[in-house]
Amino acid sequence: MKQRLYQLTELDVARLEKHAEHNPRFQTMLDTLLERADIVQPDAIKANVVTMNSQITLLDEASQEQATWTIVYPDAANLELGRLNVFSPVGMALLGTQRGQLVKVLQPSGAEKLMKVAAIVFQPEANGEYTR
Repeated sequence: MKQRLYQLTELDVARLEKHAEHNPRFQTMLDTLLERADIVQPDAIKANVVTMNSQITLLDEASQEQATWTIVYPDAANLELGRLNVFSPVGMALLGTQRGQLVKVLQPSGAEKLMKVAAIVFQPEANGEYTR
């Protein structure tokens, strides 16, 4: 099976590395993502790519349920406010994916769910915010 290539911004990678440097679990997750990453300048990222601080809507194609999340760094995570830690399994699965792609999401129960990136409601780079 062909592995998907993810697009990430240089700034996001630098900040993610800073968060991961003192946490071996985060570092392992990040290293796995970076093995398949195309790292680009923030102004070169495509508008249909999930970046840090992007707000996205996911669609469970089986149940048609939707969920909207913002992908954030660990210190800003708050599930009640819809702010998903990038170092959660779901956050890592979503970062760098494109609108329309299917993503396997590991549920807390251990079961996998297939979700579609239905919409990117907000992406900082698409709005000219390259340092957010």
